[in-house]
Amino acid sequence: MKSTTATILSVSILIGCILALVGFASVDYEGQRVNSIEITISDDANSPFLSDLRVREHLDTFGAIIGKLEKNVSFSELHKHLMLIPSVRKTHIYPTLNGTIHIELSQRKPQARIHTGESRDFYIDELGETMELDHQYTARVPIIHAESLESAKNAIDFIEKTKSDEFWDALIDQIVVNSKGELELIPRIGARIFLGSDQDPEHQRRNLLTFYRAQIKTGNLKNYSRIDLSYKDQVIAKRYTY
Repeated sequence: MKSTTATILSVSILIGCILALVGFASVDYEGQRVNSIEITISDDANSPFLSDLRVREHLDTFGAIIGKLEKNVSFSELHKHLMLIPSVRKTHIYPTLNGTIHIELSQRKPQARIHTGESRDFYIDELGETMELDHQYTARVPIIHAESLESAKNAIDFIEKTKSDEFWDALIDQIVVNSKGELELIPRIGARIFLGSDQDPEHQRRNLLTFYRAQIKTGNLKNYSRIDLSYKDQVIAKRYTY
C-alpha cells in the first residue's frame, strides 16, 4: 500500500513539474522576441541561384522581423513571400524558444532555357515545370529554340535522356526545333548536328563518334557544316561551299 501511494505521489510530482515547465515555456514564448534568423539552403553548390545574402535581402521586403514578438510573425505569409523567389522549391520555417527563426530552403534546378519568340525566355526545371529567369544569375543550360513550349517537348525529352551522358552534355549548347518537330543541335564547337524527329541518343552518339574519329584522322572535320544523324545506319555530312 505504501509502495502504491509513493508511486502515485512520484507520478503526481512528475506531472506537476512537466505542467510547470510547459507553463513556463508558454509564458516565455508569449514574450519572446525574434533576435536572429538562421537560413539553410540545400544543395547551394550545385544550384547557386540562392545565397544567404539574397534571401536576407528578400526578407527585407517582407517587413521588420528582428525585434518583433514571435507570436506576431505570420509564418504562413512569410512562407508565401519566400516562395515568390523563382528558384525556391520548398520552404520550412520554424521558431525556437531562444528567439531564432529557422528558414530551410530547397532549390529548383533548371535543365533548359526555352526561347519561343512569343514571350520572354524561361527555364524548364528538373520536374518539367516552367521557371522564370533570374535577374541575378544565369544558368548554364542548353537553349531550346521552338515555336512554343509544346513543340519544345521533344527537345526537353532529349536533354532529359542525355543529361547523365558526358559526351552529349559537353556537346550540346543549343537545340533548334523546326515546324516538323525535328531536332538540330548547335554544338559548342563544330558543325550543326541534325537528329530528326525520332532520337536514339545511344545509337546516334556511336555514329557521331565514328564519324568524328574518321574525319579527325584525315583532317577534314572542319570542312563540314552539317552532320545528319537521322538515318539509322549512316551519317550524311554536308561540306561548306566556299
